[in-house]
Amino acid sequence: MPTGLIKEQEMLRMAVIGGGKRCRSMLEMLESKTFKYLRADIVGVADLNPEAEGVCRAREKGIFTTTDCAQLFNLEHLDLVIELTDDQELLSNLEASKPESVGVIGHTASRLFHDLIFLYQQLSQTEDAASIARSFNEALVDSTNQGVMVLGGDYRIVHANQVALTNAGLSREDALGRYCFQVSHQAITPCDSPETPCPMRQTLATGKSAHAIHEHVQQDGATHYCDVSTYPLMNRKGEVVQVLELFRDITDELSLRMEKRTEAIKADLARMVQEDKLVALGKLVASVAHEINNPIAAIYNFVKLMRKGMGEGRLKAQELRDYQGYLDLCAQEAQRCSKIVASLLSFARQNSPAPRAVDLRELLDTTVILTGHRMDLSGVECTLEVPANELEVWGDSSQLQQVFTNLIFNAMEAMPQGGKLRISGGLLEEEAKVWLEFSDTGEGIAPENLSRIFEPFFSTKGDGHGVGLGLSMVYGIVREHRGEVSVDSRPGGGTTFRLVLPKAGQGESLGEDD
Repeated sequence: MPTGLIKEQEMLRMAVIGGGKRCRSMLEMLESKTFKYLRADIVGVADLNPEAEGVCRAREKGIFTTTDCAQLFNLEHLDLVIELTDDQELLSNLEASKPESVGVIGHTASRLFHDLIFLYQQLSQTEDAASIARSFNEALVDSTNQGVMVLGGDYRIVHANQVALTNAGLSREDALGRYCFQVSHQAITPCDSPETPCPMRQTLATGKSAHAIHEHVQQDGATHYCDVSTYPLMNRKGEVVQVLELFRDITDELSLRMEKRTEAIKADLARMVQEDKLVALGKLVASVAHEINNPIAAIYNFVKLMRKGMGEGRLKAQELRDYQGYLDLCAQEAQRCSKIVASLLSFARQNSPAPRAVDLRELLDTTVILTGHRMDLSGVECTLEVPANELEVWGDSSQLQQVFTNLIFNAMEAMPQGGKLRISGGLLEEEAKVWLEFSDTGEGIAPENLSRIFEPFFSTKGDGHGVGLGLSMVYGIVREHRGEVSVDSRPGGGTTFRLVLPKAGQGESLGEDD
């Protein structure tokens, strides 16, 4: 394997995690001054055991020691962290949290580094040191689980270990002499771009190590994400003659991170949905209180009237018939109160989505009851033109009610001086879908805002009208129900929101189509 020399005026500053025997050995080998061209220094050692022999030796030499490996990244001008503990979780955390300018090598690669130093020390005085070191070097490089290539200044592959060859699906004979970008990217030019800079080019230009995340095409044709680092190999004049490239497949690691991030986003979305529901709930409270107060007052007056009549003596037949009518009215008003309270509790309840067949007309009736008083106060006249017992979808009734409530509130806010709200719906027989439209006679939406109205936190309203989550919640919930939402509006000409949802019986599940 071709080798090069480190530029004399630059010192490689390293830190070691794992302060055991191998750490002490590395400290002693670097102290021995055996290495004429290797200008390297250990500037920090981390280990949970402050009395480990490597830690003690470092402390004697005045080297920084710590039990917290994260503190190593605070060392000035740190170039490389060598992890000796073989803790894969720790290695992944180091890779994720390290500064871009700092390289990290794991247990296997660190053993390679240690053994190469030891071999150089043992054979540096012998005539056949270069030949033996080259052979042993190749054996050690082939034993690592990282891809390793040595590249010439013209981007041609001078050496590749077995991992690199296996990933590319090439034999050693086929790989040597080919351009690196042909093998890793199936490209005809170097892979440099603003989005994915080429670390090889950077190292050739600067004489320093470089790092990037690249997409490599594997033997099976699949694209894998690789963590790529390059290091200069220099001649005695300090000129870069070759570049050492190390790459590690991090596809699974990234997938795991994406899964965790996706779960976190879903949790945040669920929280925002509930917070938006609480905002809507606050708007409903006054309306519902008024709706409940009227029937309760009627019940109280009827009861008071009957109690007074009963206290005056024996009731006549006509009075009994009147009282029966009063009791019927009391029962009707109490039932009305019960329905209103049940609807409010259903809307406010924080449950996991519970998909079932939902009658949209019934759900709209309930929503209009809850928002009716507020619409009356706002001077909004609502007409409902939705057929009964025909528009049934599969979904979560609480979430769909939140959609309807947000659209009704949005229409009221668009008509501050009052107006008309028309809710209509029907079937799209050929597509096995149902549609609903919420049309208002309000101010309309400016053309430049139409493309942004479903963005979270975007709002054209002033203070006191929420934080701009209502319509984004509408969009998210409708998409979760495998539906579509669109808007048609012009300034001064009102706005129409159109929802299209799959009819019940068309694949009973929630979630967007792939």
